[in-house]
Amino acid sequence: HILYEAGRFKDPTPSLFSHTPWHDAGQLLGGAPGRGTTVFLRDEQGEMALRHYRRGGLIGKWVSDCYLWLGQTHSRPWREYKLLATLYAMGLPVPRPLAAHCERSALCYRADLLTERLPGQTLEAALARGPLPHEQLHAVGACIRQFHRAEVYHADLNARNILLNAAGEVSLLDFDQSGFRHGRQGWQQQNLARLRRSLEKFRRLQPGFAFNEADWQAILSGYNGD
Repeated sequence: HILYEAGRFKDPTPSLFSHTPWHDAGQLLGGAPGRGTTVFLRDEQGEMALRHYRRGGLIGKWVSDCYLWLGQTHSRPWREYKLLATLYAMGLPVPRPLAAHCERSALCYRADLLTERLPGQTLEAALARGPLPHEQLHAVGACIRQFHRAEVYHADLNARNILLNAAGEVSLLDFDQSGFRHGRQGWQQQNLARLRRSLEKFRRLQPGFAFNEADWQAILSGYNGD
């Protein structure tokens, strides 16, 4: 099953989601760290990010990339594609979705998502190189506030899913299992707490990772609109 933007592709086949043809054509640009296997591709219309869905946690040690089939519209790539399309139409800073893919086998499926590749580096990569100006961290908080005001919950708001570009603009990536939380309370602080835990984790694991309490307060200042 393939869901795609008709203006971007014509009659795509499963080979669109395979690394091999891109590699053979010299159009495979490399990858990005994270639980999922994300690689960057390039065609005549620009650069793209191809992510294969992989499980995390304890179950991921036994079943790496197989999900229970409950119908096409309930599959993870279909839901993420539809959510990204909605957020993109709302003018929120997210990558434009290009194609989603499910390969069903009996009661399970494996899946991929193809989006445009936005320029820039992740917050984790930027802080690994050294301190960021507090104005940039303020922009990170302001971006998160923009999504929260639109009642958008990000299921995995960590430092690898926040993108900074050379102009100082901030975008969010990877909306798997995310969605709208209309009328609910408390999830906003859960999102922020998840981000802080990820920053603290990278600081423990990476010597020289430039994050401290003042940096976190700069993010909160942007989030609170100070």
